[in-house]
Amino acid sequence: MNITNNTSYPLIAFCWHIQKGYGDDVEIQPNQSADVSGPYIGEMGGGNCYIVVPGKIVCQETPDDEIGFHVSTGNLLVLRSGDIGTTVRHSQDKRDV
Repeated sequence: MNITNNTSYPLIAFCWHIQKGYGDDVEIQPNQSADVSGPYIGEMGGGNCYIVVPGKIVCQETPDDEIGFHVSTGNLLVLRSGDIGTTVRHSQDKRDV
């Protein structure tokens, strides 16, 4: 998942799979983007393999609209499609999982 942080504060994002678990936390600084992967599932061809969560989202301080999703202290974003999903939270909030 490609996540763009259009807020004035750092965000923490991770992707997950219901049966496989959670990926690593990725810190995304203001006005930056990052590719966030799901959990590690093994090695293939000499490289590490992670579950890929497709898509792009934009996080913003303003309410949800056609441009992006609101993320602030105490207001995390959880998006799910089938068995995979993405969670984005303010860097001051604790990981609840």
